[in-house]
Amino acid sequence: MSQERYPKDVVLKDGTEIILRTVCDDDLEKLVQFYKDTQLSFRWFLKEDPCDPEVVRKWLENQKVGKSFSIVATCQEMIVGNAAMLMRPYGGRKHVGRLRTMVAHDFTNKQLGTWMVFDLTKRAMEMGLEKIRADFVVGVEDVAIRAFRNMDFVEEGLLKNYIRDENGTYHDYKIMIKQLHRVWSDF
Repeated sequence: MSQERYPKDVVLKDGTEIILRTVCDDDLEKLVQFYKDTQLSFRWFLKEDPCDPEVVRKWLENQKVGKSFSIVATCQEMIVGNAAMLMRPYGGRKHVGRLRTMVAHDFTNKQLGTWMVFDLTKRAMEMGLEKIRADFVVGVEDVAIRAFRNMDFVEEGLLKNYIRDENGTYHDYKIMIKQLHRVWSDF
């Protein structure tokens, strides 16, 4: 489970070349700026404010102690995507990873999110996780919901009127799960 397979080059469906790599301490300011440049309507639903350098510093520390595994997507040295597999080192949910993904607006609908999810899915398999959980705000993240469904995530729960957006409007909260296997296989 080493980080030796990074960095890696990927090509988006429009031909843009992207580098996926693990996050490092030097990314703190770039990550904060990435989230500041992200629409409030998307980052509003995160549990913590990623525009706060202390929050991002905590995320970087979580990677060091094994509570997460995080990658960034860069284009010409600029961060254009961030994805993390959040893990619990102890207890009844130790076998489940939780996925957090964010893509810059200019890079949506180019399969960048798909590349990052596939990469973290493989990593989760290497770590021995059995399931991946991803949560979505219905009516805001519908494109992502369809994309995750296409990657074999299934709806496991729907909490009605559970989330409030920045304007006070309530939205349903969808929980999706992907069952993992030890290895990829052909059929």
